[in-house]
Parts: sequence; C-alpha cells; structure tokens
Amino acid sequence: MAGSGDVFEITRFEVGKRVRGTLVLTGALVLLIALYVALFPSIESAGIDLDAYIESLPEETRRAFVGNVTTITTIDGYMASQFYQLTWLLVLGVYYAYAAASSVASEVENGTLELVLAHPVSRSRLVVGKFFALVPSMVAVNVFSYVAVYVGVDYIGEYIDPVDLFALHAYSMGYLLACASVGMVASVVFDSARRAQTAAIGSVFGMYLVDSLTFDTDYEWVGDVAFTRYYDVGAILTEGEVAWSDLAVLVAATVLLLIASAELFERTDV
Repeated sequence: MAGSGDVFEITRFEVGKRVRGTLVLTGALVLLIALYVALFPSIESAGIDLDAYIESLPEETRRAFVGNVTTITTIDGYMASQFYQLTWLLVLGVYYAYAAASSVASEVENGTLELVLAHPVSRSRLVVGKFFALVPSMVAVNVFSYVAVYVGVDYIGEYIDPVDLFALHAYSMGYLLACASVGMVASVVFDSARRAQTAAIGSVFGMYLVDSLTFDTDYEWVGDVAFTRYYDVGAILTEGEVAWSDLAVLVAATVLLLIASAELFERTDV
C-alpha cells in the first residue's frame, strides 16, 4: 500500500519543477523591496501631510490600499501599507492560488495524470504532495524578503523591529497556504488549467474586495469569509499584535479545503 513516502516523493519532484519560478519571484520581490525602501527618505522629507490625506480617503479605499495603518510617515507604517498590504495580501495570495490551481488541472488537461496514477499512489496523496510542494517556495520568499527589508531599512538609517517583522512573515505562511488551498480546490474541480486558474484568482481577488467593501459597515459579517480579514499586516508590523485566533481560522480553513480537495479528487472521473 502506498505510504507517506509517496507524498514526499511527489513533493520532492514538484519542488524541483518550481525552483526557477521561486527564484524569479524572490528576485522580483527583493528588487521591489529595494525600490520601496529607497523611496522612503524622500517621502519622509517631502513635508506633505500624507496621514491627513489617508484619513480623507473613503473607508473602503483606505482598507483596500492602506489597511488599518494610521500613519505612513514611519518606516513600519510605510512598509505595512505601501508594500505588504498589496504585495502580500493580494499579489502573493493570487500567485499561490494560481500555482495550486495549475497543479492537478494541468496534469488532467495534458493527459499526464494517468501516467502518474499508474504508480501505486492514491489520488489523495497526490493532492497533498502537490500542495506541500508550495511550502518551500513560500518559505524562500519570506526568508529572503525578511532579510531584504531588514537590511534595506538599516541601510537608510531607519529601524524596524526584527521580531515584529519576523512575526509578519511567519504569520503570512498561514495566509498563503489558505489561498493555495482555494487554488487546490479549483484544480480538482476543473479539468482545464485555465478555468482552474481563473477560478482561483477570482476567488482570492473577490475575497480581497469583499473584505475591503464590507469592513466597518452593516454588512461586515459578509467579509468574514475573506482570508484577508484574518491577516492584519498593519497590526502585526506597527503594533506587534498577533491575533492567534485569526491564525487558527486560516489554518483550519486550509486543512478543511485540502481535505475537501482530496475527497473531491477521489470521486472525480478523469
């Protein structure tokens, strides 16, 4: 009977296929971080009351593009609102949902799934193995980004709390895995990679919008389904507040969606 070793073999093989993409993504993020950090001194010395401008924005706009940050004239508030709010919550969330959505659906579409399943490996283990293959990429992105932010901020003579920065990146693993689990569901539901990718991207982007549009309104409860509601980059980086209950929600959602993916794939005719 196929054992846990099969999962690790699948994961190891899939990780090898993702090395190039991970390197490109990490390199792009490091360059983006360098750009944002380099711009901060000129923004700080501009003499413009940017905080007043932020306060004048509509609530949904402020929530979407700035988050819960109250000031962007400090380096931690600036990085949380101008970099992490969009890059981590939206761009990386969409990226890993897209990557997960491609994993199984592309095998079905290309006709290579039958060759994989010809080996003594269950469909459930195939799903789990492909899902776990995304973890090293997430770790690499977070580690190199952490170093780039800390070194860059120190280089321009500013200070950012290394513990809070670490907490922000460590916590993001829960968020990114949750987004990837959405993509995995789409990957086993659709037999076309493009449809699965579109569904995954639309789901993550839709959650981002729902969270922004319903936050602090009479319909705030609707946004409780959005993963972004449970990852407050501003609170973590500027105040050092880690909401463990919110992280538990993300972990639980990931586990449930991964189980659902495995069960759906077991019952799908391919």
